[in-house]
Amino acid sequence: MWVVTVRSPKGEPREYTLKAGKMIIGRKSDSDIPLPDESASRVHAEIYFEPSSSAVTITDLGSTNGTYVNRERLVQPHRIGPEDQVRIGQHILTFSHRHTDPSLGPPSSLPDTQPLTRDLLLEALDHHAVLLYEVASRLNTVIDLDTALREVSELMRVAMGADKCQVILAERFNMLHDLGFPVSIARMALDQRSAVIIPDAQADPHLGKSTLLMRIRTAMCVPVMSGEKVIALTYVYKTRPLARPFDQSDLQLAVAISHQAALTIQRTRLLEHVRKEQRIRQLLQRFLSPPEAEYLLQDYLQTGSLPPLTEKTVTVLFADITDSTGLAERLGARRFSDILSRYYQQMTDAVFSYGGLLNKYLGDGVMAVFGVTGQQMDAEERAVRAALDMVNRLQNINQAEGEQIEMGIGINTGPAIAGYVGNEDRVEFTVLGDAVNLAQRLQLHARPNKVVIGPLTAQCLNTTTASAGFQLNSMGMIEVRGRSQGVEAFEVLRA
Repeated sequence: MWVVTVRSPKGEPREYTLKAGKMIIGRKSDSDIPLPDESASRVHAEIYFEPSSSAVTITDLGSTNGTYVNRERLVQPHRIGPEDQVRIGQHILTFSHRHTDPSLGPPSSLPDTQPLTRDLLLEALDHHAVLLYEVASRLNTVIDLDTALREVSELMRVAMGADKCQVILAERFNMLHDLGFPVSIARMALDQRSAVIIPDAQADPHLGKSTLLMRIRTAMCVPVMSGEKVIALTYVYKTRPLARPFDQSDLQLAVAISHQAALTIQRTRLLEHVRKEQRIRQLLQRFLSPPEAEYLLQDYLQTGSLPPLTEKTVTVLFADITDSTGLAERLGARRFSDILSRYYQQMTDAVFSYGGLLNKYLGDGVMAVFGVTGQQMDAEERAVRAALDMVNRLQNINQAEGEQIEMGIGINTGPAIAGYVGNEDRVEFTVLGDAVNLAQRLQLHARPNKVVIGPLTAQCLNTTTASAGFQLNSMGMIEVRGRSQGVEAFEVLRA
């Protein structure tokens, strides 16, 4: 018998068995083969089936938009051959001849595997261009991977009239059994890099008990390839007892959609990579000067992670406004807020100018760290130069605002635990240790508008020739809260 399968982007495939004589194809709902397509005429074409000779002929009935047989517009009656393809608008009609003679036996139930060659892909794209246009139109608007996988699965399920379809990413291949698909079929597709079609799964003894338990009638499995690499696996099956077995046309369609799935997976992963890179860049630029941020970003792109908490020697700077509470009361909330915003901006610029990492804002203070990335040397010198620049910038703010705002800056060098903590959604830089605490205590002795440094910072400055622009004035041993013994401190003077 002759069977015509009608496919469209709008719904599941439909099958019609050809009857002897004439059958009308058209947009009219009472047509023998109705096509709800605005490009189809009400009475579009005619099929004539002659049972005695098993000949099938199709004739265009003067339609507006034409009838195409194997991509050529029909101008005269055409005798249909097996697997001929007819296009009317967005509908594709595929003709196939199926034998009904019991003496010929049932169709083979053994799996049919076809290697995913370039020729097979081109043939698939050529035969299903109309459907793929709709598939591509829907997938091109998807920007996240999970949605893309669901869209591909649903598009393929509908296009093939299947009961189940799913796209499994390579990282989940170890979960094939839990995802509800016979592992034997999946392994066959993966090991041979081939599309696998099983017309009658219940009659195949090679597929194992899972196929029987899941009542799979016909199945298909296609690897999703990116070059020579399998990045996903598409499987589709039917469980309905009278379901039409998958055929070569279905296999071509599955290969074509799997190719589109590969492009979509690559695109969404690239978009996610770009979004993730942008998030990390924005995060780093909160703390670091642009060159330092870019340096750390490139390291992140290579390693896949930001530097974790590790012990390292760093130089910590604390800057704090003197009597900010009284200042806020005197100036009023709005004006104080404006001045504080300008103060933060100027202090941040000073830190970034000398390659520091801005750790956090502390109410009316700033904490910065130097020497974290190791990209630049002389962390102590850069920290001191940044501190002196801060003092100058505060004087400029005072002149512009007509105020006398004072601050203190403490700097200390020593071992600390420094690095990034958090997850993909929220990451923060943190630095902990006695060196941090001492820097904070030193700024209490640095008022008004002084820069006070700890002993190790002073020692490092004295051993570098670049620090010739500084003069250090010993403050002797000062008492520091939380310590039983005093700490030697130095005030930094300009040369």
